Amino acid sequence: MSRWHPVGRDLTQILSLYSYTLAYIHQAIGWVFPNITLYHLTVYAPVVCFCIGLGALALFLYHTKGGLFTIAVTILIATLPGTIERSTVGFSDRDSWCLMLGILAVITYLASLQAQRPRYKFFWALVSGFTVFLGGLSWEGFGVFLSVILVVELWRFLTTPLISADNEEYTTEGLRYYLVWVLTFVPTLYVASAAYRSGYGFAKHLFAFVLVPPVILLGIRALRHLLLSKVEKLRPHAHTLALGLTLTSLAIALGYVWIQLDTFADTTVPFSQNQLMLSVEELRAPNLFFWLSRYGSIFLFGGFGLAFIHTQWGGKHGKILAVPPVLFIITILFRDRLETFLGNPSHNTLLFFGMSVLYLLTFLFIAYTRKKRLENEIVKVAFLAWFYLWAVLTRDATRYDFFIGIALAFFTTEMVMHIAHSISENIKWKQATLKTGFTVLMLAILMLFKPLGGHATRAFYASKYLTPTFPQENTMINTLHWMKNNLNSDAIVAANWSYGSTLNVLGGVKTIIDQDHYIQHWIHLYHKHIYNATSEREALAFLKTHGGTHIMQTDIDPPDTLLHKKVSNAFLPVYPKTDFVKAKVKVWEIHYPSDIQPNPKYLKTGFPEIDRKLQLQ
Repeated sequence: MSRWHPVGRDLTQILSLYSYTLAYIHQAIGWVFPNITLYHLTVYAPVVCFCIGLGALALFLYHTKGGLFTIAVTILIATLPGTIERSTVGFSDRDSWCLMLGILAVITYLASLQAQRPRYKFFWALVSGFTVFLGGLSWEGFGVFLSVILVVELWRFLTTPLISADNEEYTTEGLRYYLVWVLTFVPTLYVASAAYRSGYGFAKHLFAFVLVPPVILLGIRALRHLLLSKVEKLRPHAHTLALGLTLTSLAIALGYVWIQLDTFADTTVPFSQNQLMLSVEELRAPNLFFWLSRYGSIFLFGGFGLAFIHTQWGGKHGKILAVPPVLFIITILFRDRLETFLGNPSHNTLLFFGMSVLYLLTFLFIAYTRKKRLENEIVKVAFLAWFYLWAVLTRDATRYDFFIGIALAFFTTEMVMHIAHSISENIKWKQATLKTGFTVLMLAILMLFKPLGGHATRAFYASKYLTPTFPQENTMINTLHWMKNNLNSDAIVAANWSYGSTLNVLGGVKTIIDQDHYIQHWIHLYHKHIYNATSEREALAFLKTHGGTHIMQTDIDPPDTLLHKKVSNAFLPVYPKTDFVKAKVKVWEIHYPSDIQPNPKYLKTGFPEIDRKLQLQ
């Protein structure tokens, strides 16, 4: 929090449960192991969180799908390159924490639906709701995991037959546990965080996207129950009534998104198109090579497995129902190729939007007309929703592929075990043994056979090269050591945003901008008034406004910036002491002329609420 000078941070607008959890765990551990620092804890926390989430998923799948299925899924998830990259030792973000909470929220809700005894249903619904509450305090994007549960409930709403007055869905019994779940997190999130009451920036739409949808679903379920209990003539048309209420709700939601579309410009992905977001590599759209290098044949088998489930619902005409999900996957996997073929990115976006809507309509059609109930149906629906929602986001930002891997591993295993079962059925021998053997063989081929992607090879590469220790260069390491030993703890070093946290943690100095992006507009201002400064006075005024005492330049900075030219005595070279001109990393101490004064325009945050307060100050 100390590195944002001179404004500080508005903690009411950030969802920082992960940070506070690590801090309190560190305090608790300190009583027993005083030598363990907070830095040690943050280095290993991603692995611990990921293993907890994977272990919980394995336990759930073991009780739902069996041991062989569980082993296959967990092996694939644990070795996916995208999984390894963002859950490994030293990864600084909260991704593993959020994935853990997302898995726990979904599987505990599914456990509530599968439970037979009322007290177990109530308990697991309560646990799921509390986990959603924790996730809602951890990340603005946690609503995607929440949406997986809403899709499952929507499926049940559209497919549960109303045979008699004793039916669970017809009576209030079916609503009771859902109501418990909603009441566990909707009012508590609203009270606990100002971001849900009066959010702006990244938190602008939290209320509408996290708190409103579960309440609306509760409302239409309660409305259908009321109408069917009061109007007997409507009971034969229960499915049609459910579909009508669902389509009406979706139309209202799309209308809201359309009306608010302009407000997404600087707050969300994939809508965000501001200069900063476009410069962040992990927020760029993936191309075909990205998918092949991350998943290889896992994506192919996962796609086949997803399409196969649709054919099971359709019976004789199931192949037709598999077409929309296949087209949806193609628009994601071959995004760059389609963009080249169509010649206009907007046409490709329109095509993807069309395929997404077609897939959604197919889902509603299956729910409305399906002929039979599949084994573990709600589990499959949950993973279908998981894939669909995260695939939509991953298409425009590579960072989300960390979350899509869970669904791909699930559907890959579904496909592998279906093929193994089909082969073993045609051989009149111990079918259980054959099925196990063929499953293991196919997994081994996926892992080791390079023409099919060589999954194990890519997993090894990811674990060794995708998450290297940072910094790696001795020049930067020496620079950080020099700062730690020679600069005061209140020194503020201006540098490229990608070095912000490194300077703060390893160099022991404060920074103006960093990877946190909390005030991302400052990164834009830094580029404008430092890299593209029209005069030295402009750069000095910007730096003085932000309290800068030093400025660092590296080889990742643009080659034609102010400091590459001849500057005045206001910039005093201090590191390195020898061969300064040819050094890869340079540090200047700033001596401001007396006529250089701070200017509030260099503190603009891009948020009108904050800017008005700064002007008053």
